[in-house]
Amino acid sequence: MKSLSLLGVGMLLATSSLAGSGPATICYSAQPNAYFNDHAAEIKKFYDGFFFTVGSWENCTQRFIGMGGTEPKDKAWLDSAGANSAALRRAGVAENFLTVYFSDSGEWPSAAMLLSESYTRKMAAEFSALGSVARQLGFRGVCVDVEYAYVRYSIDHPIYTYTNYTVGDLLAAAHRQGYACAAAILDAFPEAPIILLPGSLRGRPIGEAFQLGMLKAMADRDATGGLHLGVEYTYCLHDPVTALATTRFEDPGIPNLTDAKSTAYWRRRCTVAPGVWPTHMIETGGKDYPLQPWKQEIAELRQQMEILRAAAKRYVWSFSGLPSWYVPTAELEQKYGLTKPDLKRPDIDLRDWHQLLADQPELKSSPLQPVLDKIRRFDRGRISGEELCDAFGTPGRWWVLGLVGNPHRQPQFAAWEALQKPVNPRTSYNGRDGAVRWFAHDNLDPRGVTSCIGIFDYRNTDNAAAHFVSLVQSPTTRPAFLHLGWDDGILIQLGDQVIFDASDYPPRGKGMLYRDKHQFEKRIPFTLPKGRSQLSVTSLNSHGGWVFALRITDDKDIPFQDVRFRLE
Repeated sequence: MKSLSLLGVGMLLATSSLAGSGPATICYSAQPNAYFNDHAAEIKKFYDGFFFTVGSWENCTQRFIGMGGTEPKDKAWLDSAGANSAALRRAGVAENFLTVYFSDSGEWPSAAMLLSESYTRKMAAEFSALGSVARQLGFRGVCVDVEYAYVRYSIDHPIYTYTNYTVGDLLAAAHRQGYACAAAILDAFPEAPIILLPGSLRGRPIGEAFQLGMLKAMADRDATGGLHLGVEYTYCLHDPVTALATTRFEDPGIPNLTDAKSTAYWRRRCTVAPGVWPTHMIETGGKDYPLQPWKQEIAELRQQMEILRAAAKRYVWSFSGLPSWYVPTAELEQKYGLTKPDLKRPDIDLRDWHQLLADQPELKSSPLQPVLDKIRRFDRGRISGEELCDAFGTPGRWWVLGLVGNPHRQPQFAAWEALQKPVNPRTSYNGRDGAVRWFAHDNLDPRGVTSCIGIFDYRNTDNAAAHFVSLVQSPTTRPAFLHLGWDDGILIQLGDQVIFDASDYPPRGKGMLYRDKHQFEKRIPFTLPKGRSQLSVTSLNSHGGWVFALRITDDKDIPFQDVRFRLE
């Protein structure tokens, strides 16, 4: 039978009751302009709001509040943004967010800034100004992009010398500063929702601690706006199951990241907000992205939006480096200075994207319905995060043995013998750097993505490998398909049978994202036996990123709803 492609998801869907009337759609990004004042009602046909970007968070007080009785430095911007906000709100385009980022070249984070009480107060003052201005302008809330400084979120970055401080000191300081920044926003704007970009709590330790501090501050006051993760993973047109899984990719793991109060707050008020990239095909810069007619690309985007709208709780959003909120004409250019964006190809027409949004595509009847039902049950607390991962055909938990030697570099320390014995966390093996033992890892990502580099805290993971084991339980013997993506090498075994071997890789390594678009590169047929079988993954890393993705499905690429993955 034909496998389920993005275009094969099915007929137009009724927005799932998960989302009620459907999530709001926000456009990234915008600057104040007269077009918004005159055309707000037209914009409302396809967008519910904008991310108004104002650059880095530093100097918000000077720019937008004024200091020592002086006028705000960016008063003209404020006046224009205020007029825009009023016009947009009158038309119902009310989900507007004042948006700042952390610069890759800023002084934060560094040990001096993280450990400084005076710098923490400075950050709080600037974020208080941000919240105050967002409220005065009539914006819905605030968006904070923490992405660009990511290199210094790693605890082994050379900027950290650990002279008179420890890793624990840095992480505690980052958490305190995240708490202080969120508290400052909410003191000025108590009802503000806060959106975080790029939308992943789990990551390099310092960035993770900062964001969890923000969550904690919001939970402590039960902030009504909620924290929302503007995830960029759905910029790519992944397969339908992956798109659906992304709407809950962080939720199952929240209890392992924070305390019980913050977990309860997350479940009550916080969401994942998936982002899409309608002009990815012409903007990606990736040479491998598959080029296709625009009508076909927009059809895939429609199917993706059907799925995301069916499960996203509050927001979806779109990104483009090109302005996607107007159709350029000579008249608009003359009247508003809105130049024609370079769409690179004559067949690309933004009116198709606008029509897609105006249609508010809905998911009515789909082979994904049983998985959607499991999402409903998870949201109501009826099934666990591990059971939600079962519904998506992927282990929620793994036994992990590592770091072991990369078989291409240190085969004597690859610990292959561990896969021939029952998993026993008390047994030690000779790993790459010394004795290693099996440990249980709660991956809890329904997308099926396992970040090996994340498991080992982004430290010393070049020229390494790790073994992963889960026990697959199937009530019947059945034909099945293994969907697989990996970086850099991988070996998959079921029992003593090798299902897939890509343990060799190019000298430069191998990237994860297939053709700059797909989570899975291979679809491998195999027989899933009745009863319990040991699924073993050996993941190899040359250098840099280290990750794999795995899912087991039927011949239509839908996960079996009666197969379980367990450690015991």
